[in-house]
Amino acid sequence: MTYPVQCPRVYVNPEGMVSASGYYRASTTQEIANMLPPWMHLRENPNSIGQQFISGTSVHLKRLETTLNDCMKNKFLETAVVDDIDILYRAKLPSNVNILDASASGIRCIAAPSGCSPSGINQIYLDEVSDLQTFYYNVVPTRIEVDSPASVSMGWNITPSGIYDSEEKHVDVWGKKHDIMWCYSGGMIRKQDSETMEDYEVYPENRYGTIVDMDFYNGNLWCLTNNGSTNYVTILSSKTCVSNKASLDLIASFDITSSISGNPTKMIVEDGSNVYIKGPAGDTTYSAHPRYDYFLLDKDNRYVYMKEDYTDSGVFISNT
Repeated sequence: MTYPVQCPRVYVNPEGMVSASGYYRASTTQEIANMLPPWMHLRENPNSIGQQFISGTSVHLKRLETTLNDCMKNKFLETAVVDDIDILYRAKLPSNVNILDASASGIRCIAAPSGCSPSGINQIYLDEVSDLQTFYYNVVPTRIEVDSPASVSMGWNITPSGIYDSEEKHVDVWGKKHDIMWCYSGGMIRKQDSETMEDYEVYPENRYGTIVDMDFYNGNLWCLTNNGSTNYVTILSSKTCVSNKASLDLIASFDITSSISGNPTKMIVEDGSNVYIKGPAGDTTYSAHPRYDYFLLDKDNRYVYMKEDYTDSGVFISNT
């Protein structure tokens, strides 16, 4: 097999973003409710109308808290947030592209990166993003690029369990915060207390077969799934709270069957650009790289900004 192999995205949430989840109840919702007297129904019942009413505000407070924590971490080298984008790639719009032509079909970036040729892909279409917040933080990978296997020693999980949620806590009615762990057992994804293993929420999950392994990154569960002879990497949102009533929101799914010999057994998500997948035999490990084929358009200066580097192989830009 010729590497790298481009694994296509076979499903993406209709909204196309990580923030596509519907009702999300942040831990700050209960923290606000805990300011009320203990005898009030609103404080005791997370499904009450009152808690649903304050949930919208609490989500924004949680985001503000996360932003402030990241700003504090960035003051020190040891705790700095290294997953933020630090390099963008820029291309000049040709003069024959009329960005004000309303009758045109829209500006398209059609790239032919050299890394795609070995696996039979001659061009990659880029999607336009309208705002900086989405472009920097919330876009979903458009494909996964898998490199040839190598022998790498890593600390793999024994089972798809004990996955620490680094972004959320469970807050009880008395104000105590509990660490959250995720696991997969009996066809169910379980959100549990890290000490007592008590289930806080339970969700059925079998849309792409059996979850073999999973990891947590950027508010999502990245799952390695096997469905007979087909293997997938699926991204599920952890930002929800509809226990026992619905599945976790499926953000995206990638078919990696053609890139790995046999059924993979383990997966570790290092960051937004590096994922390691263990093959079925020995310590053979595949390096997988989520790719983000998106662009921002600077109409005033006629520049296109991209997350992936297509400058070496050239980018054809058209609005026809």
